[in-house]
Amino acid sequence: MIPHTLTFSTQFAETIPHFRMAMLEVKVKNSPYCMELQRAIEQSIGEIVLQYRLEDIKSIPAIYHTREAYKLLGKDPNRYRPAGEQLLRRIVSGKGLYSINALVDMGNLISIKTGYSLGIFHAPAVGREVLLRRGEAEDPFEGIGRGRLNVEGLPLYVDEVGPFANPTSDSERTKVRLNTTEALIFINSYLPTEEGAEEKLYQAVEYTEELLCQFLSASELTSSYYSADSYLASPSCIN
Repeated sequence: MIPHTLTFSTQFAETIPHFRMAMLEVKVKNSPYCMELQRAIEQSIGEIVLQYRLEDIKSIPAIYHTREAYKLLGKDPNRYRPAGEQLLRRIVSGKGLYSINALVDMGNLISIKTGYSLGIFHAPAVGREVLLRRGEAEDPFEGIGRGRLNVEGLPLYVDEVGPFANPTSDSERTKVRLNTTEALIFINSYLPTEEGAEEKLYQAVEYTEELLCQFLSASELTSSYYSADSYLASPSCIN
């Protein structure tokens, strides 16, 4: 696998200095459908339906702080909801979740359990050097099943080819395929440090690694952590 690295634009890091993320790179055996994984998803759906009302979802800490980050960057989170919020709203509204393939379904399970918006990608389609910055009006972005998406004001991941992910939608260019054997996973956390952001992100990574091994025969699994405040403290941070 080609290793990937992440850096931040100074504007993004200064606007949301508490942002942190985990990047997982892994070899997997994807499949169209995994019965055991679907049982785990259905169990979680049942728990969520009993626990939340529709109006409660945006107050879940991981979702609340992602929405606040959107506002800081100039995006209305009620028009462009984070993916974790979208999934939970579907469940509480009684619409359930679509099954796409085992790798995508696993990501949805992690998202509804943690509230984090995940990006899961066909790793060979993502350039080696990734930049996280604020989206601009002229940025082209073809969302999965959404067509052209206005990414202005969204946190935007960009590689050498162009934009490919944000917490509302991943792109058609880098989406997981059934034949994906090398996966790249981003777990995005906008929780502030005082709310246990670091520990909760580690817990989400451990849970992700557990599911990858249990349902996707994971191998060559590596995890890397990045934070905006560490970037700002680096001597290489240049305006």
